[in-house]
Amino acid sequence: MLHRLAKLPRKWLIPPLLIAAILVAFLAITMPDNQLHVSVLDVGQGDAILIQQGNQQILIDGGPSPQTIGLRLGNKMPFWDRTIELVVATHPSADHITGLVAVLNRYKVKQVLYPDMEPHSAIYSEWLRLIKEKQINYTLAQAGQQINLAGGATIEVLNPQNPPLIATYSDEDNNAVILRLSMGRVSFLLTADLMWEGEFELIAHGARLNSTVLKVGHHGSNTSTTTEFLNAVNPQLAVISVGANNNYGHPTPEVMTQLKSRLSLVNIYRTDKQGTIEFITNGEKLWVKTDR
Repeated sequence: MLHRLAKLPRKWLIPPLLIAAILVAFLAITMPDNQLHVSVLDVGQGDAILIQQGNQQILIDGGPSPQTIGLRLGNKMPFWDRTIELVVATHPSADHITGLVAVLNRYKVKQVLYPDMEPHSAIYSEWLRLIKEKQINYTLAQAGQQINLAGGATIEVLNPQNPPLIATYSDEDNNAVILRLSMGRVSFLLTADLMWEGEFELIAHGARLNSTVLKVGHHGSNTSTTTEFLNAVNPQLAVISVGANNNYGHPTPEVMTQLKSRLSLVNIYRTDKQGTIEFITNGEKLWVKTDR
Protein backbone atom coordinates (compact mmCIF):
# COMPACT_ATOMS: atom_id res chain seq x y z
CA MET A 1 0.00 0.00 0.00
CA LEU A 2 2.76 2.45 0.88
CA HIS A 3 4.59 1.61 -2.33
CA ARG A 4 1.51 2.28 -4.47
CA LEU A 5 0.80 5.59 -2.71
CA ALA A 6 4.32 6.74 -3.41
CA LYS A 7 3.68 6.44 -7.16
CA LEU A 8 0.48 8.47 -7.18
CA PRO A 9 0.66 11.89 -8.82
CA ARG A 10 1.61 14.59 -6.32
CA LYS A 11 -1.66 16.48 -6.85
CA TRP A 12 -3.56 13.40 -5.65
CA LEU A 13 -1.69 13.42 -2.37
CA ILE A 14 -2.30 17.04 -1.44
CA PRO A 15 -6.00 16.82 -0.43
CA PRO A 16 -5.53 13.91 2.03
CA LEU A 17 -2.47 15.59 3.52
CA LEU A 18 -4.35 18.87 3.81
CA ILE A 19 -7.27 17.15 5.51
CA ALA A 20 -4.88 15.42 7.90
CA ALA A 21 -3.21 18.72 8.75
CA ILE A 22 -6.56 20.36 9.45
CA LEU A 23 -7.63 17.47 11.68
CA VAL A 24 -4.36 17.52 13.60
CA ALA A 25 -4.68 21.27 14.13
CA PHE A 26 -8.29 20.90 15.29
CA LEU A 27 -7.40 18.09 17.65
CA ALA A 28 -4.61 20.18 19.16
CA ILE A 29 -7.06 23.03 19.80
CA THR A 30 -9.80 20.86 21.29
CA MET A 31 -7.73 18.40 23.33
CA PRO A 32 -8.27 18.98 27.06
CA ASP A 33 -5.50 20.37 29.25
CA ASN A 34 -5.00 20.30 33.02
CA GLN A 35 -6.26 23.82 33.55
CA LEU A 36 -9.69 24.82 34.77
CA HIS A 37 -11.89 26.50 32.16
CA VAL A 38 -15.02 28.39 33.21
CA SER A 39 -17.01 29.76 30.28
CA VAL A 40 -19.94 32.09 30.81
CA LEU A 41 -21.71 31.32 27.55
CA ASP A 42 -23.38 34.00 25.46
CA VAL A 43 -26.95 32.68 25.44
CA GLY A 44 -28.82 35.98 25.44
CA GLN A 45 -31.05 36.96 28.35
CA GLY A 46 -30.36 33.93 30.51
CA ASP A 47 -27.61 31.92 32.17
CA ALA A 48 -25.39 29.06 31.01
CA ILE A 49 -21.95 28.30 32.42
CA LEU A 50 -19.67 25.49 31.22
CA ILE A 51 -16.93 24.20 33.53
CA GLN A 52 -14.22 22.05 31.95
CA GLN A 53 -11.26 20.33 33.54
CA GLY A 54 -9.52 17.54 31.73
CA ASN A 55 -12.19 15.33 30.19
CA GLN A 56 -14.84 16.44 32.67
CA GLN A 57 -17.62 18.86 31.77
CA ILE A 58 -20.15 20.44 34.07
CA LEU A 59 -22.94 22.56 32.63
CA ILE A 60 -24.76 24.98 34.91
CA ASP A 61 -28.05 26.11 33.37
CA GLY A 62 -28.78 26.19 29.66
CA GLY A 63 -30.20 29.57 28.77
CA PRO A 64 -33.51 30.30 27.03
CA SER A 65 -32.83 28.79 23.60
CA PRO A 66 -32.26 25.12 22.62
CA GLN A 67 -30.54 26.22 19.41
CA THR A 68 -28.17 28.68 21.09
CA ILE A 69 -26.98 26.31 23.82
CA GLY A 70 -26.26 23.71 21.15
CA LEU A 71 -24.11 26.16 19.21
CA ARG A 72 -22.24 27.37 22.28
CA LEU A 73 -21.47 23.86 23.52
CA GLY A 74 -20.34 22.93 20.03
CA ASN A 75 -17.83 25.77 20.15
CA LYS A 76 -16.36 24.64 23.47
CA MET A 77 -16.55 20.84 23.50
CA PRO A 78 -14.65 18.46 21.19
CA PHE A 79 -16.94 17.28 18.39
CA TRP A 80 -16.50 13.63 19.41
CA ASP A 81 -17.44 14.26 23.04
CA ARG A 82 -21.20 13.83 23.52
CA THR A 83 -21.05 13.22 27.28
CA ILE A 84 -21.57 15.77 30.04
CA GLU A 85 -20.62 14.48 33.46
CA LEU A 86 -22.92 16.78 35.46
CA VAL A 87 -25.74 19.16 34.58
CA VAL A 88 -26.92 21.63 37.22
CA ALA A 89 -30.30 23.35 37.00
CA THR A 90 -30.11 26.21 39.47
CA HIS A 91 -33.87 26.84 39.46
CA PRO A 92 -36.91 26.34 37.20
CA SER A 93 -36.96 29.72 35.41
CA ALA A 94 -37.31 29.31 31.65
CA ASP A 95 -34.28 31.50 30.87
CA HIS A 96 -32.11 29.00 32.77
CA ILE A 97 -33.71 25.64 32.09
CA THR A 98 -35.13 25.69 28.55
CA GLY A 99 -31.77 24.93 26.96
CA LEU A 100 -31.16 22.14 29.47
CA VAL A 101 -34.12 20.18 28.14
CA ALA A 102 -32.40 20.16 24.75
CA VAL A 103 -29.12 19.12 26.40
CA LEU A 104 -30.79 16.10 28.02
CA ASN A 105 -32.08 15.09 24.58
CA ARG A 106 -28.85 15.64 22.66
CA TYR A 107 -26.11 14.57 25.08
CA LYS A 108 -25.46 11.68 27.38
CA VAL A 109 -25.79 13.27 30.80
CA LYS A 110 -24.39 11.16 33.61
CA GLN A 111 -25.85 13.06 36.56
CA VAL A 112 -28.01 16.07 37.37
CA LEU A 113 -28.21 18.35 40.39
CA TYR A 114 -31.22 20.56 41.01
CA PRO A 115 -33.23 22.08 43.87
CA ASP A 116 -36.27 20.39 45.35
CA MET A 117 -38.95 22.62 43.86
CA GLU A 118 -42.43 21.75 42.66
CA PRO A 119 -42.96 22.01 38.89
CA HIS A 120 -44.88 25.12 37.95
CA SER A 121 -44.32 25.24 34.20
CA ALA A 122 -44.45 22.91 31.22
CA ILE A 123 -40.72 23.23 30.54
CA TYR A 124 -39.76 22.30 34.11
CA SER A 125 -42.17 19.37 34.06
CA GLU A 126 -40.49 18.22 30.85
CA TRP A 127 -37.06 18.49 32.54
CA LEU A 128 -38.25 16.24 35.37
CA ARG A 129 -39.90 13.82 32.95
CA LEU A 130 -36.72 13.40 30.90
CA ILE A 131 -34.62 12.72 33.98
CA LYS A 132 -36.99 9.90 34.90
CA GLU A 133 -37.38 8.58 31.37
CA LYS A 134 -33.63 8.47 30.71
CA GLN A 135 -32.93 7.13 34.21
CA ILE A 136 -30.35 9.82 34.86
CA ASN A 137 -28.84 9.80 38.33
CA TYR A 138 -29.98 12.87 40.23
CA THR A 139 -29.23 14.65 43.49
CA LEU A 140 -31.39 17.28 45.16
CA ALA A 141 -29.17 20.24 45.97
CA GLN A 142 -28.54 21.21 49.57
CA ALA A 143 -26.04 23.56 51.21
CA GLY A 144 -22.99 21.65 52.42
CA GLN A 145 -22.61 19.29 49.46
CA GLN A 146 -19.22 19.15 47.75
CA ILE A 147 -18.08 17.96 44.33
CA ASN A 148 -14.40 17.18 43.69
CA LEU A 149 -13.14 17.34 40.12
CA ALA A 150 -10.34 15.03 39.01
CA GLY A 151 -7.97 17.92 38.29
CA GLY A 152 -8.07 19.34 41.80
CA ALA A 153 -10.92 21.83 41.55
CA THR A 154 -13.75 21.75 44.11
CA ILE A 155 -17.37 22.84 43.91
CA GLU A 156 -19.21 23.72 47.12
CA VAL A 157 -23.00 23.99 47.23
CA LEU A 158 -23.83 27.08 49.33
CA ASN A 159 -27.57 27.21 48.68
CA PRO A 160 -30.43 26.21 49.08
CA GLN A 161 -30.46 26.26 52.85
CA ASN A 162 -32.36 23.90 55.12
CA PRO A 163 -35.07 24.90 55.82
CA PRO A 164 -35.61 26.85 52.57
CA LEU A 165 -36.48 30.53 52.54
CA ILE A 166 -40.19 31.29 52.35
CA ALA A 167 -42.30 34.40 51.79
CA THR A 168 -39.49 36.28 50.04
CA TYR A 169 -39.86 38.46 46.96
CA SER A 170 -39.12 35.29 44.94
CA ASP A 171 -38.71 32.02 46.81
CA GLU A 172 -37.71 30.36 43.53
CA ASP A 173 -34.77 32.71 43.03
CA ASN A 174 -33.72 32.79 46.68
CA ASN A 175 -33.66 28.99 46.95
CA ALA A 176 -31.68 28.55 43.76
CA VAL A 177 -28.50 26.48 43.64
CA ILE A 178 -25.53 28.72 44.46
CA LEU A 179 -22.07 27.29 43.85
CA ARG A 180 -18.53 28.26 44.77
CA LEU A 181 -15.89 26.77 42.48
CA SER A 182 -12.27 26.90 43.57
CA MET A 183 -8.88 25.72 42.41
CA GLY A 184 -5.82 26.74 44.36
CA ARG A 185 -5.92 30.49 44.96
CA VAL A 186 -8.60 31.20 42.33
CA SER A 187 -12.34 30.94 42.99
CA PHE A 188 -15.68 31.67 41.34
CA LEU A 189 -18.99 32.48 43.00
CA LEU A 190 -21.89 31.48 40.75
CA THR A 191 -25.03 33.17 42.05
CA ALA A 192 -27.80 32.22 39.59
CA ASP A 193 -30.74 34.65 40.19
CA LEU A 194 -30.19 35.05 43.92
CA MET A 195 -31.90 38.15 45.32
CA TRP A 196 -31.06 40.35 48.29
CA GLU A 197 -32.92 38.17 50.82
CA GLY A 198 -30.89 35.16 49.74
CA GLU A 199 -27.68 37.18 49.82
CA PHE A 200 -28.33 38.23 53.41
CA GLU A 201 -29.19 34.63 54.34
CA LEU A 202 -25.84 33.39 53.01
CA ILE A 203 -24.03 36.08 54.97
CA ALA A 204 -25.97 35.20 58.13
CA HIS A 205 -25.07 31.51 57.73
CA GLY A 206 -21.39 32.35 57.42
CA ALA A 207 -21.11 30.86 53.93
CA ARG A 208 -17.68 31.05 52.34
CA LEU A 209 -18.35 33.83 49.84
CA ASN A 210 -14.95 35.44 49.27
CA SER A 211 -14.14 34.79 45.60
CA THR A 212 -11.88 35.99 42.82
CA VAL A 213 -14.68 36.14 40.24
CA LEU A 214 -18.32 37.00 40.92
CA LYS A 215 -20.99 35.91 38.46
CA VAL A 216 -23.35 38.79 39.19
CA GLY A 217 -26.80 37.68 40.36
CA HIS A 218 -29.97 37.91 38.28
CA HIS A 219 -28.35 39.39 35.16
CA GLY A 220 -27.51 42.61 36.97
CA SER A 221 -31.00 43.26 38.37
CA ASN A 222 -31.25 45.80 41.20
CA THR A 223 -32.89 43.06 43.31
CA SER A 224 -29.38 41.64 43.82
CA THR A 225 -25.73 42.62 44.40
CA THR A 226 -26.14 44.52 47.64
CA THR A 227 -23.25 46.42 49.20
CA GLU A 228 -23.13 43.92 52.06
CA PHE A 229 -22.91 41.00 49.65
CA LEU A 230 -20.15 42.63 47.61
CA ASN A 231 -18.24 43.29 50.82
CA ALA A 232 -18.47 39.60 51.71
CA VAL A 233 -17.46 38.38 48.25
CA ASN A 234 -14.75 41.01 47.68
CA PRO A 235 -14.28 40.03 44.02
CA GLN A 236 -11.45 41.08 41.75
CA LEU A 237 -13.51 40.49 38.60
CA ALA A 238 -17.23 40.44 37.84
CA VAL A 239 -19.12 38.88 34.94
CA ILE A 240 -22.73 39.53 33.95
CA SER A 241 -24.71 37.11 31.80
CA VAL A 242 -27.21 39.32 30.02
CA GLY A 243 -28.92 39.74 26.65
CA ALA A 244 -28.27 42.73 24.42
CA ASN A 245 -31.02 45.36 24.46
CA ASN A 246 -33.13 43.27 26.83
CA ASN A 247 -36.54 44.49 28.02
CA TYR A 248 -35.57 44.53 31.71
CA GLY A 249 -32.89 47.19 31.62
CA HIS A 250 -30.26 44.70 32.81
CA PRO A 251 -27.72 45.35 34.07
CA THR A 252 -29.29 48.24 35.96
CA PRO A 253 -27.42 51.52 36.52
CA GLU A 254 -27.54 50.87 40.29
CA VAL A 255 -25.68 47.57 39.97
CA MET A 256 -23.16 48.96 37.50
CA THR A 257 -22.47 51.84 39.87
CA GLN A 258 -21.97 49.38 42.72
CA LEU A 259 -19.55 47.31 40.68
CA LYS A 260 -17.62 50.25 39.25
CA SER A 261 -17.16 51.68 42.74
CA ARG A 262 -15.18 48.53 43.64
CA LEU A 263 -13.76 47.41 40.31
CA SER A 264 -12.51 49.37 37.34
CA LEU A 265 -14.69 49.03 34.24
CA VAL A 266 -12.08 46.80 32.55
CA ASN A 267 -12.65 44.21 35.29
CA ILE A 268 -16.40 43.97 34.60
CA TYR A 269 -17.29 41.56 31.79
CA ARG A 270 -20.66 41.32 30.03
CA THR A 271 -21.88 38.72 27.56
CA ASP A 272 -23.95 41.32 25.70
CA LYS A 273 -20.77 43.30 25.03
CA GLN A 274 -18.06 40.65 24.78
CA GLY A 275 -19.86 37.43 23.89
CA THR A 276 -18.82 34.23 25.62
CA ILE A 277 -16.31 34.95 28.38
CA GLU A 278 -13.85 32.19 29.27
CA PHE A 279 -11.79 32.19 32.45
CA ILE A 280 -8.76 29.89 32.51
CA THR A 281 -6.72 29.15 35.61
CA ASN A 282 -4.02 26.82 36.87
CA GLY A 283 -4.89 27.67 40.45
CA GLU A 284 -2.30 30.44 40.65
CA LYS A 285 -2.85 32.66 37.64
CA LEU A 286 -6.05 33.65 35.86
CA TRP A 287 -6.52 34.43 32.17
CA VAL A 288 -9.63 35.80 30.44
CA LYS A 289 -10.66 35.22 26.82
CA THR A 290 -13.63 36.90 25.14
CA ASP A 291 -15.34 36.46 21.77
CA ARG A 292 -15.06 40.12 20.92
